[in-house]
Amino acid sequence: MRCFLTILAALAVTAACSRAEHTPDWFSEIRSANKLVLASMSISKMATIDDMDFSKAKGFKQSADALMASLKVGDRVAAYSYDTYLKAYIDLSNLSPDDVKIDEDSKTITIMLPPVQTEFAGRDLGMREEHYRVTGLRSQINAKERAEIKEKMNASLKKEVENDPAFKNILIDRAKKQAVMYFDNMFADTGYTPVVVFKPSITLLPS
Repeated sequence: MRCFLTILAALAVTAACSRAEHTPDWFSEIRSANKLVLASMSISKMATIDDMDFSKAKGFKQSADALMASLKVGDRVAAYSYDTYLKAYIDLSNLSPDDVKIDEDSKTITIMLPPVQTEFAGRDLGMREEHYRVTGLRSQINAKERAEIKEKMNASLKKEVENDPAFKNILIDRAKKQAVMYFDNMFADTGYTPVVVFKPSITLLPS
């Protein structure tokens, strides 16, 4: 009888070891995704180059430039646009073992995700020329003017995005929905049900 019990105990240990060897390390699996980009969006910005109206000029230089422009024959106006890109992601390298809790009884895996982060993800190198009209004795719009208007557009757009929470909220909402889908797919055939919990999100990062 003692021998039989010893054999049963040995078999139980072997079975437990076998299950442990074939049970995935879910924490490492999840953490290995590192920077998981979940949502992105583009925002268009438009600006115009137009000879200044003398009545709207401020200061001596602007007044002088507007006066000179008013003496020239013809029109001089152009409109340009370009796109800036934003993205939302979760940095899973910040995940800790305590953030992944497995309940074998209910077959659920609760994942406490790091905050959703948002950041600028680049912009178009060139601008789209939406309108261009230079007639009469007016000078053509040169590369320096186009570069200057693009920098002003970029600074203005960043300020708008940083001051308006709507952009960030849209991205974060999309990212959270994608994160739930991502983990649903990851555990689809494992027998576990993921429960995704999000930590508070982080403010839009400048680039």
